[in-house]
Amino acid sequence: MNIPGLVTIKPNQEQLLRDVAVMMGTSFLEENWFITWLSALDALETTKQRKEELMHAVFLDDLEVHAPFEGVYALPDLTAATGAYRFSELKGTTHSELEEQTGKHLTEVATDEELRLLDEQARKMELISQFDWARHLEKGNDHIYFYAWAVDPSTRGTGALRKLLDPLFAFADDHGLNCYLECYADRLQHMYEHLGFELIDKLYAPGFEVYERRMVRRARIPVSYTHLTLPTI
Repeated sequence: MNIPGLVTIKPNQEQLLRDVAVMMGTSFLEENWFITWLSALDALETTKQRKEELMHAVFLDDLEVHAPFEGVYALPDLTAATGAYRFSELKGTTHSELEEQTGKHLTEVATDEELRLLDEQARKMELISQFDWARHLEKGNDHIYFYAWAVDPSTRGTGALRKLLDPLFAFADDHGLNCYLECYADRLQHMYEHLGFELIDKLYAPGFEVYERRMVRRARIPVSYTHLTLPTI
């Protein structure tokens, strides 16, 4: 996607990818899915600083596998960034297949015991970890899927998120593309509804209070004034 006003981060822009991964990893420490996933490390008395280090590696893995498909965008000042791709640009690759390619950086940073605990927790959370569902819902039709977005914590409240998302939503509307994402908190659901998303359904897993909310922002047909008949004054 060529999005005016946004930087499309390329695979060879390694420092930019690392910078965005650090910002996203720190931001997503407050997100309920990751809080629940990382809670598996509490048995090791893992510190917040250590969890943050692991999160930076997780997001660097995600961004690196999506960047070749134009799946990483940011504001020029890096105050906000998103992982988002247009389904047709995956060229037959699925989100699940991309996820299977992640883990390089996490494996380098995490200990064997940390990896074991996180893997066990991820398996328990599978029912609320559905990240490749939009393509099935769309039945192969083109669409945009947001796998992450974040704002630098030091710039929250400055309108950075709107500056990031408005060009993407305008592109989606111009091309008739629905947008999909999932979230795990009432606060986020309400915020996304304010951005034009609507709830599709909820997914639950035994033993977890947190649950997955799957949401869609349907493409809006731009209003054309060329065919309007104005009243005679």
